[in-house]
Amino acid sequence: MSDNASRAVAIAFFAIVGTPVLAGGYFMHDLQQRAVVEVQDRTFKTSCKSYREMTTWERWSTPKGWQDGWCDDYLHRM
Repeated sequence: MSDNASRAVAIAFFAIVGTPVLAGGYFMHDLQQRAVVEVQDRTFKTSCKSYREMTTWERWSTPKGWQDGWCDDYLHRM
């Protein structure tokens, strides 16, 4: 097979198989992110109480502060 034919096969393979796989991965990531935000929107009032009471040092230096870092976006609603 010539060099041009090999390139054509590789491009066709990527177009047929690679593009849908990449698009599916992007779609699933987007879907999961929307689900996470939806859950955070519903639970921030109960989940972020302890985060609101933490000092800045505690937020930066404790695992609980790191895990609840998403609460920063919701503190103004509380």
